Amino acid sequence: MKTTMVAALRAALVTTTILGSAVALPTTATAQTTTAAIRGQVRDAAGAAVAGAAVVAVNGGTNQSFRTVTAANGSYILNGLRPAQYTITVTGTNGDVSVQRIIVSIGQSATLDATLAPAAAAPAANTDATGATTGGSAPATGDGQEIVVTGGRLVETRTSEVATNVSQQQIRNLPQTDRNFLSFAALAPGVKYNDSETNKGFQSGASTASQVNVFIDGVSLKNKLREGGVAGQQNSRGNPFGQLAVQEFRVLTQNYKAEYEQAGAAIITAVTKSGTNEFHGEAFGQYTDKSLGEKSYLDKANNRPEPAFKRKQYGVSLGGPIIKDKLFFFATYEGNDQDRAFNVDSTGSTAAVADFEANSGRRLSDFEGAFVSPFRGDFYFGKLTLTPDSNQVMDLSFSRRQETDIQNFGGNVSYENAENKINVVDTYLYKWTYTGSNFINEFNANYLSYTFNPTSLNPDLPTYDYDGVIIFGGKDSTRREVQQGYTLRDDVTYTGLQNHSFKAGARVEITDIEFDNQSFIQPRYTYRREPQNGLTFASPAEARLGLGSGKILASNTQIGLYVQDDWDVTSKLQLNVGVRWDYETNGFNNEYRTPANAAAALRALPTTSYFDPENYITDGSNRSPFAGAIAPRFGFSYDLKDDQTTVIFGGIGRYYDRNNFNNTVDEVSRTINPIGVFRFSPNGAPREGLPTVQWNPAYMTRDGLLQLAATSTQGLPELFAVKNDARPPVNDQASIGIRQKVGIFQAALTASYIRGRNGYTNIFATRTLNGLGGCCNTAPLQPFGYANAIVGLDGLDTRYKAIYFTLDKNYTKSSGWGLNVAYTFSKGEQDGGDLFSLDAITPDAYGWRPRAGDERHRVVISGMVDLPLGFQFSMLNTLGSGQAFQVTDATNGADSGFNRFTARYPRKNCIKGVFAYCEVNLTLAKRFSVLGKEDQFEAAVDLLNAFNNKNFEGFDASFNNTIDPATGQATDPLEPARIGTSTLTLPRRIQFRVGYRF
Repeated sequence: MKTTMVAALRAALVTTTILGSAVALPTTATAQTTTAAIRGQVRDAAGAAVAGAAVVAVNGGTNQSFRTVTAANGSYILNGLRPAQYTITVTGTNGDVSVQRIIVSIGQSATLDATLAPAAAAPAANTDATGATTGGSAPATGDGQEIVVTGGRLVETRTSEVATNVSQQQIRNLPQTDRNFLSFAALAPGVKYNDSETNKGFQSGASTASQVNVFIDGVSLKNKLREGGVAGQQNSRGNPFGQLAVQEFRVLTQNYKAEYEQAGAAIITAVTKSGTNEFHGEAFGQYTDKSLGEKSYLDKANNRPEPAFKRKQYGVSLGGPIIKDKLFFFATYEGNDQDRAFNVDSTGSTAAVADFEANSGRRLSDFEGAFVSPFRGDFYFGKLTLTPDSNQVMDLSFSRRQETDIQNFGGNVSYENAENKINVVDTYLYKWTYTGSNFINEFNANYLSYTFNPTSLNPDLPTYDYDGVIIFGGKDSTRREVQQGYTLRDDVTYTGLQNHSFKAGARVEITDIEFDNQSFIQPRYTYRREPQNGLTFASPAEARLGLGSGKILASNTQIGLYVQDDWDVTSKLQLNVGVRWDYETNGFNNEYRTPANAAAALRALPTTSYFDPENYITDGSNRSPFAGAIAPRFGFSYDLKDDQTTVIFGGIGRYYDRNNFNNTVDEVSRTINPIGVFRFSPNGAPREGLPTVQWNPAYMTRDGLLQLAATSTQGLPELFAVKNDARPPVNDQASIGIRQKVGIFQAALTASYIRGRNGYTNIFATRTLNGLGGCCNTAPLQPFGYANAIVGLDGLDTRYKAIYFTLDKNYTKSSGWGLNVAYTFSKGEQDGGDLFSLDAITPDAYGWRPRAGDERHRVVISGMVDLPLGFQFSMLNTLGSGQAFQVTDATNGADSGFNRFTARYPRKNCIKGVFAYCEVNLTLAKRFSVLGKEDQFEAAVDLLNAFNNKNFEGFDASFNNTIDPATGQATDPLEPARIGTSTLTLPRRIQFRVGYRF
C-alpha cells in the first residue's frame, strides 16, 4: 500500500511539473488566486448580440495585452488579468468600436458589457457616481468624437462568493496603528482583527485562528506548526508581510471556490506590487511615543507610572523597467522598531502577598514596576517580472521577515521570566503564466521557511509560580520550531466552450518539520494556598521537570486536486459548481509505533463509551491517511433585472482544514522528553484522589527532583496518545443573500451558517466510576511508569449563525469621497475546551455555550473625503457589543479535572447599554506636489482611539463558589460584567506620518 502511494505521489509531482513546464492542450481550468476575470455581453446599437467581435484589454502599466473573441451570443470572458488599470477595446467585424478604461481588482469575477458604435462616435459606458463602470453602455452621442470612458474599480455583483476587496487607496489612506495590512481584514463582515500589542492576527466565524489562511501571490503562509493561522503571527506584534509591498488584497469570508486550500474560515489573498514602464518609488516614516498619548485608565486606577512607549516605522521602495515592455523590477524594505513597557503588578490579596514574602524570602516590590519590551522587525522584498511576449508573464520573487521580541511578562509574571521570541519567515516564488487563445495555464513553484525560536532570558534559573501573586525565575521551557514547505502547483482555465469557464488544478507540497521543544528544561515549582487541601506557600504543591531531551524531525506530503465550472446558464443566472480533494500522508503521526509499555498501560485502563484502548495503539500501520476529504461546493447568482442592480446569490459547501503539528506532537515528544509531574503535600497524604510525597527541601533543585523520580512513583510522566482514526477539521457552510444597488451605493445583505466538526482536543482516559466521574484513577498506569493518560479526540464542534450587511461607495478621485460600512450580527458557540478539554468527560459534556470571543454586534465604518487645499480626511471606526470570555468554576480545586464552564460578556460602558468596544481612528493628511505632477509629498496626523475608550480584556476567568447559609446552595460571586485587567487597545494617541512618492 505504501509503495503504491509513493508511486502515486511521484506521478503527481511529475504531472504537475509537466503541466507547468510545457503547456498541454487545454482541457481543464482553474481560477487564479492572484488574478481576475471580466465577462460580459457585446451588443450593437440596436441591442443585438455581436458575434466575432475582438476584445482587447491593455495593461496601462506594462502595455501587455489580453485578447479574446465574442461567442455567437455576444458573450466573452477575459481571464488572468492582474490587478491594474486596463483599456478595454471592443471592435466589431464591421469596424464599430467601444473603448472603456477601468480598474480591475484581485480575485474579481466582474461584469463589463459593451455597446458598439461607429468609431467616430464610440459609446460611453454608464458609470455611477463613484466612477465605477457598470453594465451596459450609453447611447452613441453622434457628435463625431470618439469617447473613452475612464471609470473606477469594477463593482463585482454577479458572484456567489462573500468577499471584500481592499484597495491600495484604502491601505495607504485609512488610519491604522502599525502598518499591518491584516488590520484591514476587519472591513469584511464576520472577520475580527486582533489588535493586541503582543498578538496580531485575525479570525472569522466561530473557528479558531488556525483555520484561516493567507496567500501572497499565491504562496500560502499557513502556519502548520501551531495556532495563529499565519506563519510568524503567533504571539507576535509584527506584520506577516511588508505593507509597502502589498498592492491590494481580497478577504473571502464564505463560498470561496475549490481553488483555495487548507482553510475552514476566512481567506486573504493578496498580490504584491510589480514594476511598470515608469519608475515609481516611495519612502515613508511614522512615529509615536508616550508623550503623544494619554496615560491608560488602568495605570491611573492603580496609581502606576506611565510605562515607556515608542514606535517608529520606516521604509523605501522602488520599481520600474529594466527593458521597456519586457522586464521590470520592484524592491522594498520596511523597518519596525517598538519599545513597549508592561507593568508587572500582582493581583494577589494582602494575605497572599504576606504569605509569599514570609515564605519565599523575596519582596514583591523587587519584581513590580514597568519594564520595557523591545521589538525589532525587518522586512525585505524583491521581485522581477518578465513579459517576453503578449502570451507570457514570469515572476521571480523573494521575501524575508525577521523579528526579535521580548515579551510574555506583565501582570503576575515578572520580567526575569520573559522570553525572546525570534521569528524568521522566508519565501521564494517562481510563477509562469501562459495565455492561449481560449485557455490560461499558471505554474507556481514556491518555498517557505518559517523558524520560531522563543528563548528564555534566564535559561539557568528554575520557575517559581506563587499562584495568584507572582511568577519569577527563568522561563521553564525553550523551543526551536522550523517549518519548510516545497510546493508545486499548476492551474488551468479553459473558456473554449460557450458560457462555461472550466477550471482545474493540482498542488503538491512537501513539508519538513523540525521540532525541538525543551519543555520544562528547568523545573517549575507551583505554590498554592488551598487550606481545604492543606496547601500554603510554605512549600510547593507541585513541580514539573523534563526528564529527557530530543529533537523531532517529521515530513508530510500534501496533495490537492480540484475542478470547477462557472456556468452562465442564462444572461441572468450563473452557477458555480466545484469539488476539491485533499490528502496528507502524515497528518496524525501516521507511522508512529506505540512503545510496548505505553500500549500495556493503555490496555490496563477500562474501555468506555468514549475511550477504546485499541484505537490508540498502533504498530505503524494502524493509522491510514484520511482519504475522505472530498469537499463539494455549489454557488449561484441570479441577476433579477439583468442589469446588475439586484442580484440574489448563495451557496453551500464543505471546507476541510488541516491538523496542526503541535496538536499531536506530545505523543512523540513526551516519549523522548517525558515531563515528570511531582505532587507534594506537608504529610504525603493523597490529595483529591492523587498520590503525593511529603515535601523535602532537597527537591528544590533539578538534581533533587531527578533523584526523587528515580526512587519513587513521583515524577512519572503523563502518557499521551493519538486517536488512530482521527479526522481533520471540517466546516460546512451555507449562505444566501442579496446585492442591491441603491443610488450611488452598493448594498448587500447575507445570512450565514457554519457548522464546524472534528476539532482536535485532549481528554482524560482515567476517569473514575467507570469513566463517568471526576479525575482520576491512575493506579492502573503506575506499574507501567505513567502518572496519567491523556488521549486525543477529534470531537470539538462549533456553530455560527450570522447576518452580514454591507454598504459601499468606493472612493474615486472624480467624486472625492468614499464610504464603506460592514455590520455583523452573529452568534458563535462551541462545546469542549481548546487543545485540552479536561474539565468534563468529553467535549459533548460541556454543552453548547458562547465561545470565547463571541460577539453579538460589530460595526466597522471606514471612509475618506477630499478637502480643499489638498487635505484629505479619513476614518476607520469599530464598534462592538463585547466579546465573551470564559469563566471557570474552580470550586473543586485545580486538580479536580471536573470544573464547570460558563461565559460572560463585558459591561457595555463604551456607548452605555449598546457597545462595550469602541475604537475611533481618524487621519488628516496634506499632500504637496514636489518635483512634478506625479511626485507627491504627504504629511499626516493620525488620532488613534480618538475618544480614549478603555476596551477591556483580561477578565477574571475563575471563581470558587461559596455556600449561602440560608439556602445551602452554592453562590456565584462573579458579576455579569466587570473591569478587565488589561485593554485591547492603547489609550488615545497621536501618530505622525510623512511620505514621498514619485
